[in-house]
Amino acid sequence: MSRFVVRLAYDGSAFQGWQKQPHQRTVQGELERALSEIAKETITTIGSSRTDTGVHALNQYAHFDFPIRMTPEQIKLALITKLPKDMQIIKVYRVVDDFNARYQAIGRKYKFIIAKELTPFNRLYKSYFPKYKIEKVRIDKCLPLFLGRTDFEFFCRKSEDINTFISVVDHCTFSETEEDFIFEIAADRFLHNMVRRIIGTLVRLSDEDDIYYIVQQLLAGNRKYLHLVYTAPPQGLYLVDVLYPEGEFARE
Repeated sequence: MSRFVVRLAYDGSAFQGWQKQPHQRTVQGELERALSEIAKETITTIGSSRTDTGVHALNQYAHFDFPIRMTPEQIKLALITKLPKDMQIIKVYRVVDDFNARYQAIGRKYKFIIAKELTPFNRLYKSYFPKYKIEKVRIDKCLPLFLGRTDFEFFCRKSEDINTFISVVDHCTFSETEEDFIFEIAADRFLHNMVRRIIGTLVRLSDEDDIYYIVQQLLAGNRKYLHLVYTAPPQGLYLVDVLYPEGEFARE
C-alpha cells in the first residue's frame, strides 16, 4: 500500500461542496468513486480544505492510500478517464506513508471576485452586490486590521470541531480591474465561511463612514455590531492554493 497526493481543480457550480455526503454530488465523492473503480476496492481521501457548495478550486490537494502498483502518472491518466468534465487532475505525487494533506498544510490562499456587472456568463463564477456601493478606499483602510494573529469568532460559522478562532493572516488585498473587484487573502488556516464573512461585511459597510471603527470592534469581540456581519454568496470564491513545507513533496 502506497500513499499518494492528488492535486486537482474543479468548477464548484454543480457540486454540494468538497466533503462527501450521502445522496449528494460532491468533489470528494466523485474522486473516491473514480479511485475505487481503478483500485477495485474502496478508497478514501483526506482533502487539504473543505470548500462549500458553489465554491471553486484552482489547486486543491487530497491524499489517499492505493493498493495497486502504479506510478503517479498512470494514476493521473486513469483518473482523467473516470472523472467528470468539471474536475481536472493537475498532478499526482508519491509521498511518505504518514503524509497528511490537511494537517501538514501550512497555509492556504483564497480569492473572491466581485463583478461590477452581472451577466449570464459570469453568474456562477463571480458575485454581485447591486444593493451596496463599493468604496474601495474605505475597504483598503480596513485590511490591515485582519493581518497577523487575529480572533475571527465573529467572522465564521461555528461548529463543534473548532477549538480556537485564531488565524494568522499574512496577506490581504482588495484590487480593482475594469470589470471586477478582487479580494485576496492568505492565512495559516481558514474557518468555515471566514472569507465570505470578511468580504461580505466589508462590502456591506464600505459606504459607511465608520466602517473602520465597526470592523475594529467586531475583531475585538464587541457583540453590539454582530448584526452587521454579512456572509457573501459562494459564487466568486476560489481556493487558489495550499502551501506545504518545502520538500514535503515535489511541486513544479
